[in-house]
Amino acid sequence: MAPADAVRLLAAHAGLNVRAVGPKSFVLSPRRLSVLRQVSAPVRQPTPPPRQVRAAPPLPDPAPQDIVVTASKRDTLSRRFPGQWSRIDGDDLALTGARGTEAVEARSVGFASTHLGAGRNKLFIRGIADSSFSGPTQSPVGQYLGDLRTGYAGPDPDLRLVDMNSVEILEGPQGTLYGAGALGGIMLLRPNMPDSRRFGTQASVGLSATEHGEPGYDIAATINAPLGERAALRVTGYRSDEGGYVDNRLTGDRDINDVAVTGGRLIASSELTPGWFADVQLTGQRIRGEDSQYSDDVGEGLSRASLVDLPYSSDFALVSFTLRKDSGDLRVRSTTGFIRQEVDERFDFSSLAEQRVLSQRSRARGFSSETRLWRPKHNGLSWLVGLSLLDHRFAVRRDLAEQGSERRLGGAINHINEVTLYGELGAELNDFIDMTAGARLTETNLTSEGQHLSAFAFQALAAIDPERNERRFLPSASILARPVEGLSLYLRYQQGFRPGGLSIANESVQNYRRDLLATAEAGFRVGTPLVGRFDLAGSVSRSRWRSIQADYLDGAGLPVTANIGDGTIWSATLNGGVRLTSTLRLEGGIAFNDGRVNSPSAELARLLAAAPLPSSGHMRIPNIARVAGRGAIHYRRNIGNGNSLQLNLYGRYVGASRLGIGPRLGERQGDYFDSGLLAKLNGGQRTVTFSLINLTDSVGNRFTFGAPVQTGTDQLTPLRPRTVRVGLEWAF
Repeated sequence: MAPADAVRLLAAHAGLNVRAVGPKSFVLSPRRLSVLRQVSAPVRQPTPPPRQVRAAPPLPDPAPQDIVVTASKRDTLSRRFPGQWSRIDGDDLALTGARGTEAVEARSVGFASTHLGAGRNKLFIRGIADSSFSGPTQSPVGQYLGDLRTGYAGPDPDLRLVDMNSVEILEGPQGTLYGAGALGGIMLLRPNMPDSRRFGTQASVGLSATEHGEPGYDIAATINAPLGERAALRVTGYRSDEGGYVDNRLTGDRDINDVAVTGGRLIASSELTPGWFADVQLTGQRIRGEDSQYSDDVGEGLSRASLVDLPYSSDFALVSFTLRKDSGDLRVRSTTGFIRQEVDERFDFSSLAEQRVLSQRSRARGFSSETRLWRPKHNGLSWLVGLSLLDHRFAVRRDLAEQGSERRLGGAINHINEVTLYGELGAELNDFIDMTAGARLTETNLTSEGQHLSAFAFQALAAIDPERNERRFLPSASILARPVEGLSLYLRYQQGFRPGGLSIANESVQNYRRDLLATAEAGFRVGTPLVGRFDLAGSVSRSRWRSIQADYLDGAGLPVTANIGDGTIWSATLNGGVRLTSTLRLEGGIAFNDGRVNSPSAELARLLAAAPLPSSGHMRIPNIARVAGRGAIHYRRNIGNGNSLQLNLYGRYVGASRLGIGPRLGERQGDYFDSGLLAKLNGGQRTVTFSLINLTDSVGNRFTFGAPVQTGTDQLTPLRPRTVRVGLEWAF
């Protein structure tokens, strides 16, 4: 049976009302108090007379509020979670085919990304942004696939969100639970797990057409196979080809920026003893981009004048093993894994006098192991304790091709070993107030190494200690109050930091120190999204960021990492929704960010003095829009015979921001409007999907960067032109 039909049948026999709140999510509520009591205890508690029923106090709605924030690592209920979080259902992500992080960004307000290209971008949450480049610094957003972090330094691997259970986003910093570097927050990708109760397959195919561009396609398939009564295997594979839409005026080539993505995932799960499970996961993905997606002339369409091709590639692999006990008073989860990421890219480094190509190779290798023991809330107390081990090596190398020859530029290797002990304690002081306190103690060892350096650079490197140790204690605390039913108020304080490292640009070398972020936040939450008739959540935070690690362009046009000074970031968000009828829901959200470098370092001051910018923008934190907003209309209706229709119309505005720090990266970007229409006709085992993105065929400017030494207002990264996709899904 279709899930909706099965739940309705069960509800009818139990005497309950049922309301669909998602494709596979339902709320059950009692039809009347007498029926509920009769179902619970038909012998010992007979149905009271009507007069007594009317006099009895109303029962709270038990099901709608019990939504678990799994990213909290303590199985915290949403109404008790002191922070801003959001969840996107995997079925909603599947509406647009095999898409990656861009699908999450389109459904969020406080979540942002650069748009250099698939597998090359950098993620930001809550205005915590350092630069446009994925250099040796630790990423300000922690991204996890299950319990394993997908990277430490380097770009977002942009995994395709195929066969996913959900995506959860926690606004940061989240240093206590997720590591020192999760300054902006974390994004948790939760894949669907194997099911030992049934054999099943799913398959999907989609065809897309892009205005001003080439057509594309995507295919995906999943097999769930039981391996006995207590074990199962789930295998997912996918392939997508996104048609290009940028032309090269000099060569005459059209639609040069095709992107092909191939990947898959295998998860094996077995119940070793009752309640104890072992999971093995293998994930791999390959991205091949034919050319860069930037343009330099909107007047003649989406095109640019370039004498060189700029292909790129991104390869990612992950292996993990998890031992877990997810039920009972005491719960355990231990995950050990390895990741590997390789990114190759080319940039047009030509000047007016000569044609040059800059090649960059980034290699990341990582091992991590984390074990945590926790107890969910019991008798007013909950606690968690964990141990984390990390070993990560990130190497970057650059080559410059000019006049028929190739010259190696400087390279850097940063090798980090980290041992961390962390814990968190939650206490229910009374029926209305919860408190949480936590801490993380991290011991970091950093070893740096330079490659292909000039004699001058070797002398500079000799003056830097190649091995450094650092110990850091990060406290956190929160208090949450529920003065009335359905309303939560909270205050939160947390810290995060990133260790330093070695940065090399051209043939020079320099050291950068660790940075530290401390955030105080106040927020509220009314209702639970997609459950009640009305929900609203908001927060205001102030972050103090010291010794900010950021990238700027040196005199040769190469990115170099340095500490640019101290800054302050104010951030405010407001998100909510209202269910007008049983089939129609409205959603909206707005985010405001104001980040500034208040005390620039001596190095940044020299850059600004050499080429000063207007006082209105030269000290602003880059990449984050000052204002962003999103609105959506959701329509869902059962049309009989187990079929349902789902429509989603959304619009998203991203305000203006700047490309980066320093005078050469002051270009304006952002200030664009994106929109889309998504539709789904669910017929049980057969589903038809339809999507139309960028309804207005807006060009916009998502990222002002293409050729480093040619930075200027004529470079932009446009939105994908109006694109229509029709998809078919089968389940067997």
